[in-house]
Amino acid sequence: MNAAFWRNTLFTTVILSILVVLTDFASASDKQAEGMALFKHAIELTDLRQSGPYRLHWNLTVADEVLGKREGTDVVTFASMERWRRDLHMTGYDEVAVFLGHNMYRTRSIAFTPPSMRGDVAASLRNLPEMLSFKVLRVFNRKKDGVEERCVDLELPSKAEMMWCFDSQTGLPLLQQWPDFNRRIEFSNYKQIAGKFVPGVVEATAKGKQVDKAVLEAIDVPDSPQAFEPPPGANVRQWCDNMERPFPTKRLPVDIRPDMRSRKGLELKYELTLDAQGKVTNVVPMDPQPYVDRQVIEAVRTWQLDPATCDGTPVPTDILLDAGR
Repeated sequence: MNAAFWRNTLFTTVILSILVVLTDFASASDKQAEGMALFKHAIELTDLRQSGPYRLHWNLTVADEVLGKREGTDVVTFASMERWRRDLHMTGYDEVAVFLGHNMYRTRSIAFTPPSMRGDVAASLRNLPEMLSFKVLRVFNRKKDGVEERCVDLELPSKAEMMWCFDSQTGLPLLQQWPDFNRRIEFSNYKQIAGKFVPGVVEATAKGKQVDKAVLEAIDVPDSPQAFEPPPGANVRQWCDNMERPFPTKRLPVDIRPDMRSRKGLELKYELTLDAQGKVTNVVPMDPQPYVDRQVIEAVRTWQLDPATCDGTPVPTDILLDAGR
């Protein structure tokens, strides 16, 4: 073996390595482009923010672990992103929110209501634009109930994975799934509004059991100019559609004894109210029989978070906390 042979061998190995890297890079780039193209097409089909006026009437069914099965209605009245309204009425909970410009005017029952009763499963597709900033892990085909689907696995900032599946023929979203948390949302029976599409049925399941279901009962046009008037006694808060959520900067640990975790009813869920500086100003328990609320609330009140922002400006907000995780 002479030196020329080894030089040629080394040169060939380097070239092959470069080609492998370039091939992988091109494959990843193509995969990202294809995945994002599926989301962009789905957004074009389902984005109702430029449509209107319209009013959507939903019937809701929620299966809560503590309260059992509850039913209610969710009515969204929409004129534009500067003028819309949501009326949510569940057994034991009522909420009215009117959005005018960059302000939200809201009234609601403040008695105990678990997060499941406040859910917005009917509006799940509003999250689609957020997916455009995530990394595509793979794009693949699958067939379910005789329907050909094109699916995309995404990597979230938390490194958890999420899967979306779209109808291969229409491009409409059919499924959103979190494999790590055994939770999924299915969309079916689409209806058309002014050239856009809205699912007639949205069904969420967790661990194989139905937890939320929204059925679109009617679509009509608002007939009252008073529809967007703030409700009497409403609290006003700054709001925008592209609001950035808070992020903890100082979070002291919550001291919970291990034996308390096995107690029935110990959910450790709370709603936190933050001011524009990111300080916790109020803590509302979300469990009907909390055993360790005092320890949790005392700890949470010391937290400091980066505040929510609306168009880059810090604003007050509410967030949900699961201290049991």
